Amino acid sequence: MRRRLALTSLVVGLVLPAVATGQEFPRLAAATPAGSGEQALCEFPGLTESVRCGVYRVWEDRSERNGRTVDLSFVVLPALDQSRRTNDVVLPLPGGPGQAFTSGAPGFARATHLRATRDLLLVDVRGVGRSQSLDCPNFEIDVTERFGTVFPTEHIQMCRDALAERAQLDLYTTDLSVDDLEELRTWLGYDAVNLTGGSYGTRVAQVYMRRHPDAIRTVVLNSVAPVFKLGYVDMARSLQRSLDLVVSGCETTSECATTYPELRPQLDGVLARLERGPVEVDVEGGTVSFTKGDFAYALRGLLYGRAENVLDVIQSASKGDFENIASYYLQRSGWVGTQGGEAGYHFSALCGEDILPLTDAMVEEASENTFMGDHLIAGYREVCDVWGVQPLPESFWEPVRSDLPVLIISGERDPVTPPAWGDAVAEYLPNSVHVIVPGGGHGPRNACTNSLELRLLEDASIERLDPSCIQP
Repeated sequence: MRRRLALTSLVVGLVLPAVATGQEFPRLAAATPAGSGEQALCEFPGLTESVRCGVYRVWEDRSERNGRTVDLSFVVLPALDQSRRTNDVVLPLPGGPGQAFTSGAPGFARATHLRATRDLLLVDVRGVGRSQSLDCPNFEIDVTERFGTVFPTEHIQMCRDALAERAQLDLYTTDLSVDDLEELRTWLGYDAVNLTGGSYGTRVAQVYMRRHPDAIRTVVLNSVAPVFKLGYVDMARSLQRSLDLVVSGCETTSECATTYPELRPQLDGVLARLERGPVEVDVEGGTVSFTKGDFAYALRGLLYGRAENVLDVIQSASKGDFENIASYYLQRSGWVGTQGGEAGYHFSALCGEDILPLTDAMVEEASENTFMGDHLIAGYREVCDVWGVQPLPESFWEPVRSDLPVLIISGERDPVTPPAWGDAVAEYLPNSVHVIVPGGGHGPRNACTNSLELRLLEDASIERLDPSCIQP
């Protein structure tokens, strides 16, 4: 029984995890074998309760089961109502790829709908966060080299070489991360997991459903990245759709149309100007050449969750003012060489799963007549040319078929994972409900979606997923 619903509530963004400092995680001795771990009570600034912090050791190479190991860090937030606590755990799955979760314990602690009668398990997957992070070293690169390309080639090569000294980079994939999580779930003694994933986390959930279906009780997929799609090549088209919705939404709203008259001609004019060549912009005390690709990459970031700022950017750029958007681009593009960027896991997962199988013809078709063009995907292909991961078997991209109860959530204006992708995944999940948040961006959550998720957790069924906030 599969249903598609539309929410009328305005989107409310995800609770951003607060960074915690000062808490103590156990440390495993060098001689501790894989398959072992420790837990201890710990405290986070911003939390009034004690939680369990732990470390669990797994093999880096799970098939060979020798050589290097990885210590997975995790936090257990206990169920709020211990008298009704059940022994199935809620397991949020990382976005990114490369999102860390343990430092977000104070933010996740406020997700009371998830913790009502179940523990909440936060895990930094292999190579991420406290689990032996694969951050790129912060090499000095001139600011001018950050423009005109998604990732400076020299920086990527240096990063790859540095990380390869302490990790086998093609062993940081979704399949292996999922098997780590399932091994940890078993070691902790939970009967089953309730998966809740956003963006790349929905791919992790699908792989979990494929590899360990009997361990799963319920699944929530928020902003679905289908495992059977090479998602990044379609991003230019998804971004174009999102931008068109933002502009047309303004044009059909009287107050917005009055504030931003001639918005579409202004956008066309800005793109045409950048098509003729870069503009010179002063940023961080120097002058840089700001290209159409740079502009598109910055718009991509705004469309994720700050779509309202896109209108001001278009208006300013139409008057020749690119300084603010160039500064935002620099902020947005700097994640590769900063602590917490998790570039190692990000590239290792994406290269094998999304980039290596691409052909020139696929890229050309997917990017034609879009404001982004092939700028983003060309940048990733350049990275993957030097990253050195191995191709995956064809079976990785097979659709995941399951009768598990699944709640699918999409944002109407999502620039990355459009609602059509939720529909596509739902075709293989007959026991699912698909909810679309009008005006929602990437990863939409609000009181209504929270109530749906709580109902799914309580019932392990979609039968009563009939939220009052849905209107005809």
